[in-house]
Amino acid sequence: MTAQVKSGFVNGTASAVNVELGWIPDHVRVVNLTDGNKINENWLAKVMTFTSGSLEIVSGDKVSQSATIYGYVKQVILDSGSYAGGDAAGWLIFDADQIFGTFTSAAAEVNDSGDNDLTASAANQDGIDIDTEVAATTTAATNIAAYLGSATASKGFTIGATVSADGDLLGYIATRNAV
Repeated sequence: MTAQVKSGFVNGTASAVNVELGWIPDHVRVVNLTDGNKINENWLAKVMTFTSGSLEIVSGDKVSQSATIYGYVKQVILDSGSYAGGDAAGWLIFDADQIFGTFTSAAAEVNDSGDNDLTASAANQDGIDIDTEVAATTTAATNIAAYLGSATASKGFTIGATVSADGDLLGYIATRNAV
């Protein structure tokens, strides 16, 4: 896959707005162009911390807690410890459309090993909201989220209702890295 970039404009409606791209971006920046008073950014990947890692995890591996809670790893960032020592800790990065179910803070296995290969945390999606001060955004209304599409609409991202100020012109730039 090659890197992708798309920019454009949408009308704020005070309701969530789905922006269809045909792909889910890694990063989105939305700027309120009417007032210039707010910039929202979000990295749309799902991020899960892990500890007690005893089996090396690489891109493409399946991490699961059950038959219905699993994801395919896009990137692994090892922060401390080692797999050989059974105390590897770090972050697992998943594309938003490659994680299924809701991970909890519990044991997980890698590639259906049948063992407790690591302890996972709940996967989350984080963004930032820049206006008079920088603040983290964690709710759907204040966030930019992955839009997985539907039978009649293609994938893209959703601009939350709070970001989608009624009657304001919003500019966006969405990017997706090459794999």
